[in-house]
Amino acid sequence: MFLSTKGIKSISLSVCLATACVPVFAIAATSSTSGESVEQKNTVSTEKTRILILSDIGNEPDDSQSLVRFLLYSNEFDVEGIVATTSTWLRDKVNTPMIHERIDAYERVLPNLQKHAQGYPSAKALRDVVRSGRAGFGMAHVGEGKSTDASKLIIQAVDKRDDRPLWITLWGGGVDLAQALHDVKAERTPQEVDAFISKIRVYAISDQDNTGAWIRGNFPQLRYITSIHAWNEYFLSTWIGMSSSRAVGGDMSKVNNEWLAENIRRKGPLGAVYPPLEYSMEGDSPSFLYLLRTGLGDPEHPEYGNWGGRYGEISPGSELGLRVSTSDEVVGIDGKKYRTAPATIWRWRDAYQNDFAARMDWTLTGDVKKTNHNPHLVLNGKPGTEIVSWQVKAGESVTLSAHGSGDVDGHAVTYRWWQYKEPTATAMGVHFGPGITLSQPEGGKTSFIAPAVKVPTPFHIILEGTDNGSPALTSYRRAIVTVVPSEK
Repeated sequence: MFLSTKGIKSISLSVCLATACVPVFAIAATSSTSGESVEQKNTVSTEKTRILILSDIGNEPDDSQSLVRFLLYSNEFDVEGIVATTSTWLRDKVNTPMIHERIDAYERVLPNLQKHAQGYPSAKALRDVVRSGRAGFGMAHVGEGKSTDASKLIIQAVDKRDDRPLWITLWGGGVDLAQALHDVKAERTPQEVDAFISKIRVYAISDQDNTGAWIRGNFPQLRYITSIHAWNEYFLSTWIGMSSSRAVGGDMSKVNNEWLAENIRRKGPLGAVYPPLEYSMEGDSPSFLYLLRTGLGDPEHPEYGNWGGRYGEISPGSELGLRVSTSDEVVGIDGKKYRTAPATIWRWRDAYQNDFAARMDWTLTGDVKKTNHNPHLVLNGKPGTEIVSWQVKAGESVTLSAHGSGDVDGHAVTYRWWQYKEPTATAMGVHFGPGITLSQPEGGKTSFIAPAVKVPTPFHIILEGTDNGSPALTSYRRAIVTVVPSEK
């Protein structure tokens, strides 16, 4: 099951800044809490996230769009597989050549990308893990003797001698994942099956065939993020916050064909294979945006929220691995407040679209002086992207500092601090959750007085740093300050 938010945890994350994957070591620091020395915990790894994608590419433009964006961020992943699969919208064929077409375009711009960031995989490495999935819809095509190259690839990836979990993102149906799980269950002991399942994480863009229900029913402990709703009621999902006009409150100015043509599609070979939108842009992208190390979240804590949305347990303390949609209350483009599941994504839209545009600019030139790169943020003396957690007593003063932060391009950086209330307030609703008052919402330093609490309570404070480059890019850091009752 996912880790609880209760208590104080050290967070292990890789650090991939916009310009390089940088090794960062653990640092013990002292917080300013009424003069008392309190260790701030962070343990950082330079490991990448392992990912395997199942995509019903070709059913409509959005999968092709998402794959283009993914390739721009592929330096932040160890790509274990890209599988062409089916869905309710593409039931009897798979479109593997469309994957290769985008990898071919990626190969043409790869030399430029490598000037801006370390870690981009070769085109050959990507081609080597492309597979065609079963060209059939749902559980009718899962069972004995129905293994595919794709299902075998999944088993092989999970079985690797690697302590990192494998994130399997379902952009369409899950036939080949279901087949892999079917085969493992048929051939291994219950203990071996449990060990296999423990190494998998799934982020599914809703259920697009009937395999999701079968997987969750047969492997309830599997860590599985998705939106649960009636069949085809996708407008109730979290992921429509990526770009849909049905996600009310979101700013549509950077998710339309005009903006995409100017900032993405007209920019070089990779932009040329980004098709114009027909319905909405990139409904599948939240599944990997969730895994990016922006400084916002931790993939093992979907309740924290980040560019890929925010998800939570159905029942606190449940042994079920399922995590489903939550909601955030956000002020929309019209000045009104919206509390919806899509808001957990569209609240970040300006930042993730600017980030996308900047990376597409990288494909045009190897001259780093002609493009923009993300600011690097230091939180209370700690560089990187990891979450910083520590504990204080009610009534103590807590200081948060961005000292040491900056911008590799020499741009000015504007700093903003705010409390992300929803991760704290899930049990009672954001309106009734405990709050804090930050002394300086803007600037390089802020502080607050830890409020009175009856039980240990985590407070999530976000630092945003936005540069004045073009496009303006935002980086983040998160502090989790757990306040415990003061001694009487």
